[in-house]
Amino acid sequence: MENSRPQGTSTQGTSTQGIISQTMAEKELPRQVDPYERQARRGLNDQGRLNSSPWKDNHGNLLLAFLALLCLVGVAVIAIQQARLRNAPPRFPNKIDQPDDSDIDPLNTVEGANANADQNLRTVELRIFGAASDKGMMKIAMYDKGEGFNDPDNALGIDTWRISDGVCTGKLQMPASIRRLAISAYHDENGNGQLDKNAIGIPSERYGFSGGARGLTGPPSYEEATVSLEDKPIDVSIR
Repeated sequence: MENSRPQGTSTQGTSTQGIISQTMAEKELPRQVDPYERQARRGLNDQGRLNSSPWKDNHGNLLLAFLALLCLVGVAVIAIQQARLRNAPPRFPNKIDQPDDSDIDPLNTVEGANANADQNLRTVELRIFGAASDKGMMKIAMYDKGEGFNDPDNALGIDTWRISDGVCTGKLQMPASIRRLAISAYHDENGNGQLDKNAIGIPSERYGFSGGARGLTGPPSYEEATVSLEDKPIDVSIR
C-alpha cells in the first residue's frame, strides 16, 4: 500500500510537467503567416502586382485632360483675337480728297517698265481706310504674281504713305500690261517698320488686303486678294 502511493504521486507529477513543457514549446514556435497576408503586407494584390492609389492609376489621364484644356484655351484666345480684329469698326473720313497728279508714285523698280514711254504706263488710284489713328505711316506692297506673295522683298513695288483722318489716298503708276494686282497694307502706328504681333503671333496693328480678303489663321492667298485693274479706285480696308 505504501509503495503504490508514491508511484501514483510520481505519475501525476510527470504528467503535469509534460503539459507545462508542451505549452511553453507552443509559445516559442513562430506563427505561420498566410501567403495572402504576406502579399498584403508587401503591398501586392491577388495577381501579384503592387497595389497603387487612384492618383497613380489616373495621373496619365489627368495629364492628358490638362493638356487638352490648355489647347482649348489657346484656340479660344486666338478665335477671340481674330474676332476682335475682324469686328473692329474701321475709321472713315467725312470727306475723301481726290488725289492730284503730284500724288502719283511711279514704280520705277518694276522689271520691263519703260519710264520714258507714258503710253506704256497705267495709273491706278488707291484708297486705304480704317487706320486706328493718324500716327505713324501706312505701309503698302503691290504684287502681280502669286510667287512670294505677302513678302515685301518679292513685291512689284512698296511704298509708305501718310495718314489723314484715318485714310490714305494716292496714285500708282505701273506697266499697262499688268491687268490684275494684289495689295497688302498695314498701319505702322509706332513707326518701327514692321507689323507688330502679340505673344501668340496675332497682329496687334491693323492690316488688310485688296478685295476684302482675310485669312482665318494667316494671310489670304494671292488669288483671294487679287483685283482687276479698272478705271475705278482700288479700296483696301484695314482692321
